[in-house]
Amino acid sequence: MHIDPRPPEQTLIANRLQLCWRAIQQSARATNSVGCRLLGWLLKLLVVAYFIFCALFLTLRYAVLPQISAYRVDVEQVATKAIGRQVSIETIAASWHGLRPYLSLSNVVVYDKDGGTALQLPAVSATVSWWSLVVADLRLHNLEIDKPNMDVQRDANGNFYVAGLLVDLKKEGDGKAANWILSQREIRIKDGQLRWQDNLRQAPELLLSHVNIVLHNEGRHHQFAVKATPPAEIAAPLDIRANFYHPIFSQKISDASRWTGQLYTDLRDSDLAAWKTYLDFPFDLQQAKGSMRAWLSFDRAQVADFTADLSLSDVAVQLRKNMAPLALANANGRISVRETLDGGSRDGVPTFGTQGHTISVVDFSLQTVDGLSLPKTTMSEHYVAAKKGAPERMEIQAKSLDLQAWTNFAGRLPLPETQLRLLQDFAPRGKLKDFSAQWQGAYPNISSYKIKGDFVGLAMSAQAARLARAASANLPAQAAIPAIPGFENLTGHVDASNQGGTFTLASEKIKLDLPGYFTEPKIDLDALKVDAKWTFQKNDQLLLELQKMSFARQGLVGSFAGTQLMSMQSQVPHALGTIDLTGSLTGLELNKVRDYLPLAMNEHFRSWLGSALIDGTLRDGYLKVKGDLNHFPFRTQKLGEKPKGEFIFGGKIDNGGLNYAPDMFGKDGKVPLWPLLEKVKGTILFDRTRMEIKGESGKTHGAEVSNVKAVIADLLANDPVLEIDGHAAGTLQDMVQYTVDSPVAGWIGHFTDETKATGNATLALSLKLPLNQMIEAKVQGALKFANNNVILQNGIPSLMQANGQLDFDEKGLTLKGIKANFLGGPLTVAGGTQKDGNILIKADGTITAAGLRKNYPAPAMQKLIDKISGSTRFGVAISVKSKRVEIVVDSNLRGLGLAFPAPLQKSAKDALPLKIEQASLLSDNAAVMRDGIKLSLGSSMVASYLREKNANDFAAAWRLVRGGIGVNTPAPEPDSGLMVNVNLRSLNIDEWIGVASSLTATSGKPEQKKIADSSDALNMSQYVEPNVLAARANELILMGKKFDDVVVGVSHETSVWQANIDSAQASGYLTWVESSSGRGLGKVTARLASMVIPKSVGSDVKNLMDGVDSTTEMPALDVVAENFELFGKKLGRLELLANYVRATEGREWRIRNLSLANPDATLTAKGNWLAKNGGNVSSLDYSLNITNAGNLLNRFGFVDVLRGGKGKMDGDISWKGLPFSFDIPSLSGNINLDIASGQFLKVEPGAAKLLGVLSLQSIPRRLTLDFRDVFSEGFAFDGINGSARISNGVASTDNLKMRGVSATVLIDGTANITKESQNLRAVVIPEINAGAASVAYALAINPVIGAGTFLAQLFLREPLARAFTFEYAITGPWSDPNVSKVDRKAEPAAPKSGIAEPSIEG
Repeated sequence: MHIDPRPPEQTLIANRLQLCWRAIQQSARATNSVGCRLLGWLLKLLVVAYFIFCALFLTLRYAVLPQISAYRVDVEQVATKAIGRQVSIETIAASWHGLRPYLSLSNVVVYDKDGGTALQLPAVSATVSWWSLVVADLRLHNLEIDKPNMDVQRDANGNFYVAGLLVDLKKEGDGKAANWILSQREIRIKDGQLRWQDNLRQAPELLLSHVNIVLHNEGRHHQFAVKATPPAEIAAPLDIRANFYHPIFSQKISDASRWTGQLYTDLRDSDLAAWKTYLDFPFDLQQAKGSMRAWLSFDRAQVADFTADLSLSDVAVQLRKNMAPLALANANGRISVRETLDGGSRDGVPTFGTQGHTISVVDFSLQTVDGLSLPKTTMSEHYVAAKKGAPERMEIQAKSLDLQAWTNFAGRLPLPETQLRLLQDFAPRGKLKDFSAQWQGAYPNISSYKIKGDFVGLAMSAQAARLARAASANLPAQAAIPAIPGFENLTGHVDASNQGGTFTLASEKIKLDLPGYFTEPKIDLDALKVDAKWTFQKNDQLLLELQKMSFARQGLVGSFAGTQLMSMQSQVPHALGTIDLTGSLTGLELNKVRDYLPLAMNEHFRSWLGSALIDGTLRDGYLKVKGDLNHFPFRTQKLGEKPKGEFIFGGKIDNGGLNYAPDMFGKDGKVPLWPLLEKVKGTILFDRTRMEIKGESGKTHGAEVSNVKAVIADLLANDPVLEIDGHAAGTLQDMVQYTVDSPVAGWIGHFTDETKATGNATLALSLKLPLNQMIEAKVQGALKFANNNVILQNGIPSLMQANGQLDFDEKGLTLKGIKANFLGGPLTVAGGTQKDGNILIKADGTITAAGLRKNYPAPAMQKLIDKISGSTRFGVAISVKSKRVEIVVDSNLRGLGLAFPAPLQKSAKDALPLKIEQASLLSDNAAVMRDGIKLSLGSSMVASYLREKNANDFAAAWRLVRGGIGVNTPAPEPDSGLMVNVNLRSLNIDEWIGVASSLTATSGKPEQKKIADSSDALNMSQYVEPNVLAARANELILMGKKFDDVVVGVSHETSVWQANIDSAQASGYLTWVESSSGRGLGKVTARLASMVIPKSVGSDVKNLMDGVDSTTEMPALDVVAENFELFGKKLGRLELLANYVRATEGREWRIRNLSLANPDATLTAKGNWLAKNGGNVSSLDYSLNITNAGNLLNRFGFVDVLRGGKGKMDGDISWKGLPFSFDIPSLSGNINLDIASGQFLKVEPGAAKLLGVLSLQSIPRRLTLDFRDVFSEGFAFDGINGSARISNGVASTDNLKMRGVSATVLIDGTANITKESQNLRAVVIPEINAGAASVAYALAINPVIGAGTFLAQLFLREPLARAFTFEYAITGPWSDPNVSKVDRKAEPAAPKSGIAEPSIEG
């Protein structure tokens, strides 16, 4: 028996395989038998079909098609019945294209219901496909329609008509017509025309011409192209193409909702808004012109992809009803939109991107009409909608994006609300490059995010930190976001996610907004480079690792590295976190250090440090901060306590400055309380709360300092103390000024406020300044003098070559061994602060006239000191009590000679006790300092003064408030100003005027003043020029003349001077009003009862007037004197009104009115006095009304020359000289004279000179006839008239006439007034010659007839009259005139002229 060696399991498997193989073999044999039978039947059917097809083909070719035209009417009837409209066909023809039948129809017309042509097809051709037999339906291999003309219309009810046939779109159709069209292999329409009439829109007819359509179908694949030409004003020829597939096994292939494919449209030079008339847009397009090329990929009525190339201009569109219209100047670029297709979407139902979408733009740019511009931008946005519990996702990629421009357009684009809020919150600006951002969740509830890319010039608003949050039933998850400061103009790279991130910066001109970090939240940086990363830690903490950071700002350069672990929750303890940071700084301006101090620092410390460091630059600075920032700056309060961290900041200082008490000021409220420490070169160190400044060198108040050390042991102490130690060397004035401009001045009673000094000195100073209690400051100092010149106070002469030491502290001062030279003699000074706190300083010395002269070099003072000689001893006591200074000076002046006018006149051997007391006085105004001065000199003179000055300006001069000087009377006490009361037997005003002039006037150019010259500070004029002067003197000498029994009172208020005077020479009052404009000398008004100008002062006045030139100022005058006497001549009442004016050249004193009135005559005149080029010219227009000429001549010293006579004399004269001093050689002008009823008296010719000649007294003595009885008592006249011209002192007349009872005298010729000589001709006609006299009288009253004319006429008429008429020549000097008779000899017949040549007898 055979035994199978295999195991039982293997035997079972082998049996089963054998059974399976046998079954397969049996099945294969059965299948081959059935297949052979089926294949046989199929072959038989094909043979039968072939013979049927051959029979049909032969029948169609040889029986039907040749006879096709015979069926034309039948075809028309069938077509009419099919479409319900009359159809006509002009011809039908048939042929073959290869093996396919070919039909051709011509002029096919479809008529509308009214019988009009609705559709006209000039030519239609078709090639029949043999597939028609297979599908039992007409299939065309090719259909071609040539130049169709078709109307498409929509009526007012919305019904559509094509070629007059109603197309019911509301009716659900089976789509057989569309299916049939899509089943034809190819359909072509060539050069057709389509008219669209829309009555529902009431739109004008739209005509599309040159319509060309190609439809190509091949199985599931369909392609068509349409080209047409709309009206030119709407668009250029348009081009539309499509390529699509219908579904496999679709029963309705015309169902477009199930198509998948692509649509292409090309629209050029189109007015897109014009299409609104015919089409509906998904937005309100108001205006747009340009071109568009678009590709649309669709999948079952869903937009798979849409891409459009735009080139538009003048666009006005409103994308949403609730959005502002968008007005674009142009829009260019490519826009792509892709919809995320979900397999679960129903076919034919558009989703409009609700499942997700992608929008991208390539090289897209916009520009609005109002100037906004979006540069070429390439970016994409991908959105995936939330579903199945997963949040929505958003991804943005940008190759190049201008954020500012995009943000500007965002509000005008139909963006989602979440994106608009994102842009609003972050307000981004700048440019992104190769940038991508992804996040999940709707903003602001973002559950995760990732950002990566480059940015240039990026700006963004500050963002608060956001903590991570897990999803809950009410709130979605939220990812952690660190706090982001606001910034501008950042450039760099970022790679961040909800787990952490890194960023690098390489930026210039950056602005950071750090409101929670520094005192000054806005920081501008010139450059910033950063390489850092961060990670989110547990418990809402953020770890920032600053691998490297460097920055530059306004000369400051720094670099830092380190880490900081901080809480993202600002309200929790230790929110600032821990830090480990090291860095270096250089170029830090210390006066801006407060800008860099973190807000975590103590407020008082930041405030003081930021204000105290006023200047300087930090070099080679270093910084280290380590520890919990909530304990910064890691102060230790107990000795031996371990600090909780490290804070070290230090470096070198250049040109440093320190204000010890920055919030405290001096009296003026502006300058610091303590002088500043400036120009420090040294080091500064902050070690936790200790500040230490070491200065190798520096300056304080102009003095050089060295080895200065300023320390605050604990800046955060309740009462921090600034300790300063140092040494100063420099000018003594700078050091004195330090005491003046610091609280030391108050401690020493402002004793040095007016002190001035020269030379160098040294100062050792130590200060302890409690910063919160400056009133408790302590100071110790030692000032050493080294041959210095010092003026302690204004008005006190200089201490020369002073040596010694001044020690001071907050309690007072001490003078040690002070020796000096004072006013030419030695001086010792000692004293200081006493036990009671008062200051007492005593000095003893000698003054000399030479010392005074040296100390007061001003010319005015030199003139005054010239009257002092010799030397004398004196003593001075200076005390300061309750901050009030008192100075007492005593001297008997023995040894000092005074050469002043009385009463200040003494010899050197005489004693004249002098005492001067000066004391500070209380003031009710803190801004005003006051003091009083009392002076006594001998027993006759006392003075007192009250002064004040600006307390905030110690360099200001003292101003006299009121004062009084008494001479032999007590010192008066006026309410204001200076009053002088003098009672003397004799007062020489001239001498005192000279002394006052030396004090108040300077001569020549100002000299350079020395430190010792305090005359200006004294302003001596205010102490000696009175506002009110009362003087009584038995004898007063003024202008060299003595006035007797004088009482005068003078007052001065503002710009008005008033004086009352009573003396033998003048009596009345005067007022002088100074010019308010500063030009001229104002106006003098005088109202006098009497005014006497003696002849003795004439030369003085002339000398004074001679000094007037073109620059001299004179006041205006308004003078009235009831009794005016000039040089001994009583002239009556004087009125003078004159003013000084500026002439074109020089200066002019214009006399507007001059009037002299007395019983004998009245003179009225006006004129001027011109001073220019060193000369004077006076001119006068006058009119003299004479009542009694004889008495008038008597007033002028011509006594008994003339009796009676009245009339008028007027004219104009001018001369070179002063108004009251005639210059005869330059005298020129005109004189008109008309006097009546007078008589010349017996007067010696020499006495009256020319008047003596005119009196004719000398004529009788020289006449051969006896007329003594006529002229013995003088010539009586009825009238004298005539005129004379004066030129350079020579008077000439040709019409002077004297008429009298005894005779008539006619005179012509010249008189030289300068030489007092004449050359006259006189014609005398006695009364005995009645004929001649009557003629002469008649002629004489004619003013234009002179002696020569008269004689010619008289002798021509009556030649015999010559015997009774006498002619005389008057020549020679006035004192002894030569009068000779002119003898006329008998002449032959008179010539026609009637004039005989005269002969003169001696």
